[in-house]
Amino acid sequence: MGRFRDPYRPERHYMRGPGPKWHEKHRAAFRAAASVQPKDETEREILFQTAQLAKTAKASGGKHDLRYALWIVPLTVAALIGAVAVAAAFAA
Repeated sequence: MGRFRDPYRPERHYMRGPGPKWHEKHRAAFRAAASVQPKDETEREILFQTAQLAKTAKASGGKHDLRYALWIVPLTVAALIGAVAVAAAFAA
């Protein structure tokens, strides 16, 4: 019976986005970002590629990803040894 009298209404506290204080604080950043928008398709593509490179560098922590080297190097060495063995078999 007590829950019918509960004054809490979660829909009244639902956050609908940033408020006026947040907009006031970030207004300068929005204006600066709007002034550097690309002018044509080529410039837009260059900015997109730069952003993608920065995103992948940030995701890897700025370090080189050596996971592939751990299996590519032995595989390459085995392929070279195999090629040398086949060439030696045909030469003999």
